[in-house]
Amino acid sequence: MPSTTAPHPARPWLLATAPALVLAAGVGAVAAWVRDDAPAEVSFTVFAVMTFGCFLALGAVLLDRTEHPEQHEDSIESQWARSASSGAFYDLVVALGVVTFLTALLDAGHVPLWPFVVLGLGDLSVRLVVLQRREG
Repeated sequence: MPSTTAPHPARPWLLATAPALVLAAGVGAVAAWVRDDAPAEVSFTVFAVMTFGCFLALGAVLLDRTEHPEQHEDSIESQWARSASSGAFYDLVVALGVVTFLTALLDAGHVPLWPFVVLGLGDLSVRLVVLQRREG
């Protein structure tokens, strides 16, 4: 019988709560200061409540130290493609999130989606070439 105990599944969520509250309150304060389409209290509350969940989830993911067994890989090429596409996807999600967040916070106009398609494809291509040269 193994003597180690698994970490409690709620631990990362509990650790991420305080930083998420602070960050959400900061976002609410910036929104209340910048936006003039609603009373400051309403802007603060809406932005703080709506960003709290995102900050909580991000903190929980970053603080989760659970080890996962390695997955079986078919070939080195599939491993490169999986790694490059995973990295490009995360970069794209971060870019979309940051631009959407700033657009809403600063009450700016809409942003076209085609630059993100170009960004995603370019990021995937560069990551794949770098992996192939580094490991190939």
